[in-house]
Amino acid sequence: MHTLRRTVAVLASSAVALSAMAITGPGTAATPSAAPSDPAPAAASAKWLVGELNADSLLEIASSYDGETFSGPSYGNSIDLALALSAVEQDQPKVSAITDAIAANLGSYAGSDGEVYSGSSAKALALAVDQKRDPATFGGVDLTSRVEDTVLSEAPVSGRLQDASAYGDYANSIGQAFAASALTEVGSTKAAAVTDYLLDQQCDAGFFRLYFNTDKSSTAQSCDSASPAEPAKQSPDTTAIVAIQLASLAAGDPEIKAALDQAGAWLLAQQANDGGFTDPGNGTNANTTGLAGWALAELGHDTAAAKAATWLRARQVVSGCDGKLSKEAGAVAYDDLGWTDGVTYGIADPLDRSQWVIAGVQALPALAAAPAATAKDAVTAAKFAKAGRTVTYTVTGLAAGERACVTGAAGTKSIIGTGKTLTVKLAKAKAGKRAVAVRSASGKVKDTVRVLGKKKFKVRAAKSAKAGSKRKVTVRGLAAGEKVTVKVRGKKRASGKANSKGVFAKKVSVGKKRGIAKVSVTGQYQTRKGATRIRVR
Repeated sequence: MHTLRRTVAVLASSAVALSAMAITGPGTAATPSAAPSDPAPAAASAKWLVGELNADSLLEIASSYDGETFSGPSYGNSIDLALALSAVEQDQPKVSAITDAIAANLGSYAGSDGEVYSGSSAKALALAVDQKRDPATFGGVDLTSRVEDTVLSEAPVSGRLQDASAYGDYANSIGQAFAASALTEVGSTKAAAVTDYLLDQQCDAGFFRLYFNTDKSSTAQSCDSASPAEPAKQSPDTTAIVAIQLASLAAGDPEIKAALDQAGAWLLAQQANDGGFTDPGNGTNANTTGLAGWALAELGHDTAAAKAATWLRARQVVSGCDGKLSKEAGAVAYDDLGWTDGVTYGIADPLDRSQWVIAGVQALPALAAAPAATAKDAVTAAKFAKAGRTVTYTVTGLAAGERACVTGAAGTKSIIGTGKTLTVKLAKAKAGKRAVAVRSASGKVKDTVRVLGKKKFKVRAAKSAKAGSKRKVTVRGLAAGEKVTVKVRGKKRASGKANSKGVFAKKVSVGKKRGIAKVSVTGQYQTRKGATRIRVR
């Protein structure tokens, strides 16, 4: 079973993005069965995302308000990136730098001057624990006590998180999941109550709802006791986050294990045949698929996790292809529309780029389950191709969902692997000796093809010959190894291939009929030919 390095925190999905006062934060490919994983897509994604960090080791995310675009550091998304990199064991120095930056800005993220944002505080605690920092001094505060102070202790809301904020209370199941995991990790006496309240947010169907009941005095605090006025909305994102948080706590706890079994079954039922996951109102997207894929991997559903990774990988950029995305290798599109727009317009606009950054962060841990190829990387072309026509290449070594860029005698084309041998056709080949290359996240392979254009050969033979005799015919200007056919008076008399110098020579019968005999020569294609005449006496 493929297993990510266990972390105690998870990415907050943009599909369920909360108030800043709480948590800030194309093509269809074949879907494979469980197989050994390929580290290349996660490594490529990590490299691109690290390149998006600013000088302070933070991600900057743009937003729009009243027609204006604003950009600034996003502490929540930066934590997400640190946890994602940690989960796939990529670039630990950058993870440390991000953690330092979060500690330095803890007040701005988790609240200061009496403001305490429970979800953000719990998420920061999860980062501190994941990076083995002392939570008692992280950011100059006792972060464990800070999170514990947000936990209500009286019925009917015992164990529930609550914000202490003039802006309102935005506590929800995502923050509750961070707190349940992180407080358990640090041995807090409040961990059990927090976990119990979180488990109450699981609905009979198996999913976890995002929002708590607003009335804290009501005894109806569980999902299934929610009032008709506050119906629980199905949330793959929230369910996946909770599942990841609780996965490490299931051993020896039958109640948690049963909840995770039910959540896993519900997630499996939400997965489309192509491996993707849909968030209600947002369509099938990389954020939801990334979180669900990671959760499925943690829960041991390796085949389904590989399918999710395949969906994500099919929307990951490789260098050299895909229009204006060609220099964004490793980036992952939010959805198919985002991919199409990126190819056409690029992602330089801050709003567009932010969507790609968030999608990439969400997808990164799930990409670790991408199945490896079962064949050796190779591209093979026919030795010859006809100028102006289609050239056919055979490509092996691409895993399911793996994008690759094919460049050759007839331009450039983006392809998506199926886990099997692919046949790729590029039209309008240009004459000459042309290299063909396939570039993917795992590397580059090459071959060559000789594209043959229209040509008139030099054909030489004796000027005369006795009827019934043979005379040597020499053809020059051929390509090395090119097929040759020699006819006398329209009748085939010889065939073969040119030597390494592009020469073909062979004795042919001139026939018994006297007079002028036309000797015609055809090369690999009908557009390549030559002729001479022999007088038969």
